[in-house]
Amino acid sequence: MSCRISWLTACCGRPRLPCGAVPTRYSRASSPVAWGYAELTAHGRFIMGFDMEETDQLIRDTAHRLFTDQCDAETVNGSECGEAPERLQKAILEAGLTLAWVPEAAGGVGGSLALGFSLIRQAAGFALPVPLADTLVANLLLAESGLEIADQWAALAMDGGELPVLVQGKVSGVVEAASGMPEAEVLVMPVTQGGQIRIAVFTPSVVDVQHHESLAGEARSRITLNAAVPDQLSDPVDGMTADGLGQFCALVRACQIAGALEKMGELTVGYVKERQQFGRPLGKFQAVQHKVADIAGESAISGAAVEQAIRMISSHPAPFDGSMDILLPVATAKVVASEAAGKVPRDAHQAHGAMGFSFEYPLHQYSRRVWSWREEFGSEFYWSERLGMAVASEIDTHGSGKSATRAWDVVSR
Repeated sequence: MSCRISWLTACCGRPRLPCGAVPTRYSRASSPVAWGYAELTAHGRFIMGFDMEETDQLIRDTAHRLFTDQCDAETVNGSECGEAPERLQKAILEAGLTLAWVPEAAGGVGGSLALGFSLIRQAAGFALPVPLADTLVANLLLAESGLEIADQWAALAMDGGELPVLVQGKVSGVVEAASGMPEAEVLVMPVTQGGQIRIAVFTPSVVDVQHHESLAGEARSRITLNAAVPDQLSDPVDGMTADGLGQFCALVRACQIAGALEKMGELTVGYVKERQQFGRPLGKFQAVQHKVADIAGESAISGAAVEQAIRMISSHPAPFDGSMDILLPVATAKVVASEAAGKVPRDAHQAHGAMGFSFEYPLHQYSRRVWSWREEFGSEFYWSERLGMAVASEIDTHGSGKSATRAWDVVSR
């Protein structure tokens, strides 16, 4: 595990390691040997009882503190009003969070897929106004394809639609809603050539980009390429399909929804405990209690579906191949999360009343985000259809007979 994980704690004072050991020195410098843990070898690998789970937990905990310190409601609202969160952007890059899915050999953290998804979920719970999730995926694609990876913000030039086409080394096509463009220094784009997937890298300034915003005020861009020559172009990537890429990104959005829904539940519980009406807290009224219970239930179901999909994709040898083993849990997670994205904001805003619509109060930052993420990389209607067709195809493949039993076997495996 790279010592990049140590930078996270530099923002939070002198840290303690999971076993109680204290680092001998710490620095925000970008060198992998900037930290002098006595428990680390010269190659940055943990010894003396450290394992992947412990170091992953260290990263999650310190990332949470970083977000708490650097990303308050004022920062989020200011970003939407045009104030770039430069301090937050710098802190995240220095912490190496954008490289969580990049192998150690390529200068990254070498974290598990589960770790990256955990960071994505945490970031959504803070309404993080920087494209951490999309940069994580972009850097993962660069790592999978063997291209050069830089410690900087990257735009992910795909939206679940048709991929641009590569012909004789030149790329043509349109991406309607690429994310992360204003902050990005590189544009990472999956392209197709003869049924194979390759990764192309462009400098954003040399492509035709039309900027716009999502419902949540997050940057989205329409990218048009007409025989554009990429700065870098990978060989065909084994085990990667267009459908597999779409499934992976759909899970990213489902994970973000789950994180935001959890935060909306926390805000609602806190508000109804404090807000007094008719001489007692709102939370004492049965109708309000029902709303809070519904929010908690939808949030829990979404979180469980997302966690199951993460477990499945993390254990799969080829997470981008679009196989049935990945499709079923990912489709389920996106359906459940997207449906909850329609229910939880409704109940949360009803419990908050007029306060929920105040710009200064953070609830709207989460409700607008989940409404936006709900539609990206396939809505619940799209994935419900995909799920049904996949189950029907599986039943048909194995022949007729006890269809009900076969359908259950497929969806419950």
